[in-house]
Amino acid sequence: MMNSLSHSLPFSVLLLVFMASLFSLTSAQPNFWFYSCGKTGNYTNTSAFAANLNTVVSDIISSSEIANFSYHFYTAGTKPGVDLVTGAAFCRGDLPSSECHSCYSDAAVEIRQVCPTQKQAIAWYTDCMVRYSDHRIRGIMESSPKYSVHNPANASDPEAFDRELKALLRSLQVKAKEDRSEYASGSRRVSGSVTVYALSGCTPDLNASDCFKCAEDVINYVSTCCYGKIGASIFTPNCASRFEVYQFYRSDHRTSTPSAPLRTKGEEALGPFFQLFFFKDVTYAGNSRGKKRSLLRLSLSIAIPTFVAILLSIGVWICLQRRKATLTGDREAEEIMDVECLQFDLTAIKAATHNFSMGNKLGEGGFGEVYKGILACGQEVAVKRLSKNSGQGIAEFKNEVALVAKLQHKNLVKLLGFCIALKERILVYEFLPNSSLDRFLFGKFNEHSP
Repeated sequence: MMNSLSHSLPFSVLLLVFMASLFSLTSAQPNFWFYSCGKTGNYTNTSAFAANLNTVVSDIISSSEIANFSYHFYTAGTKPGVDLVTGAAFCRGDLPSSECHSCYSDAAVEIRQVCPTQKQAIAWYTDCMVRYSDHRIRGIMESSPKYSVHNPANASDPEAFDRELKALLRSLQVKAKEDRSEYASGSRRVSGSVTVYALSGCTPDLNASDCFKCAEDVINYVSTCCYGKIGASIFTPNCASRFEVYQFYRSDHRTSTPSAPLRTKGEEALGPFFQLFFFKDVTYAGNSRGKKRSLLRLSLSIAIPTFVAILLSIGVWICLQRRKATLTGDREAEEIMDVECLQFDLTAIKAATHNFSMGNKLGEGGFGEVYKGILACGQEVAVKRLSKNSGQGIAEFKNEVALVAKLQHKNLVKLLGFCIALKERILVYEFLPNSSLDRFLFGKFNEHSP
C-alpha cells in the first residue's frame, strides 16, 4: 500500500502546486479586458509621433502625482494631423491614486504592445481605461468602439425587466444632463421582490447635449447586448452605464469636480468618473482583433483552471483506486493467512478419531461422514470427512472454509479448522452434544451411537 501511495501522491501534490502557482500567476496579472486599434494611420518608432506618444504614455504612467483624480487628458506635439498625440486616462472614482497608477501603468504599456504602430488605440481594464489618438479627443463625443460585459443570468420576466430598466436609465440620463454631474445613480422596482439599480455617466468634457446623446446610444445598445440580463456594463469612449439587481455603488459617491492644478504637458485633470465592475461573461462590439484577443484571454482564464481541476480530480481518483486495490489485496492476503492458520495435520486428525473408526462415527450424510474426535490438547471435536467424489478443488475448498470461518451465529456450529491431504477434504467443528451437530450440519442422516 505504501508503494502505491508513494507513486500516486507526488502526482497529486504536483497538480496542487501547479494549480496554486497558476492561480497565483493569473491573480497577479493585470485584468486587460478589451482593446481596439484605430485605422487612421500608422507611425514608425523613429518618427516625431512616436516621440510625442512616448511623452503622453509617460505622463499617463506618472499620473499618480496628482492625487484623488480619476479623469485626465494629456497632449504632446503642436501639429494636428501630423505629430499631435492626445491621450486620456479614466479610473474608477472610488479607488486610491496608487491603484489608479498601477492600472494606468499596465494599460499604457500593454496598449502599445497590442497596437504597436497604430496612431489610435483604446484599452479597457477592470479599473481603468486608457486611450490615445492623433487628433484632439477632449469635448468630442465618440460612440465607437463599444464594449459590453454582462451577467449570464436572465430575469424571470425579461420584457418587464427591460421596460423598467430603460425607464430608470432614461431618468438617470435626464438627471445627468440637468445636474451636469459626471454620473447619476438610482433604482426602480421591477416586481415585488426585484429592484434594479443603475449608474450612468459621461466623461465631464462633453457638453450636456453630447452627454445626453451618448447616454441615449448606450440605452439603445442595452437591447442588443444585454436584453433580459440581470446585470451588465456598457462602455463607449465617452460614456458608460451599469445596472444590477443589488446596490453596487456607494450611496455617498462624489458628484462634484474638485479643483486641480494643470499638468505640465497636458490639459487639466477633470473630476471623478464612475464606479464600474465586470463579469466574466462577455460580449463585444468594435474592433474584431480586440474581440478575438479578449475572447482568447477569457477562454484561457476559464479553460486552464478547469482543465487543471479535472487533472487534479483524476489524480485523486487514481490515488484512491490504488489505495483501495492495495487495501483489498492486503485483506485477501490476511484472509489466506487466516485460513492457513486453521489447517490441521491429517496425522493429528487420524489420531483424534482413531483412524476414523466406526466407534467414533456420529453419522453420515450426502456430503460425507461425521466423526467424534479428541485432540491432543483434550478438546472434543466433530470431524466432517467429505466425500472423495465431490469434485471440489483445493482453491474452492479453501474459499468455502474462509467463508464459513467468518460466520458467527448462535445456531451455527463453530468451524475450528480443516485438513487437505491426498484426496482428503476434512472440516473440524466444535463438538456439540445431544445430537445438535446432526441437525445443524446435515439435517436427516443415519444415526449411530458414539
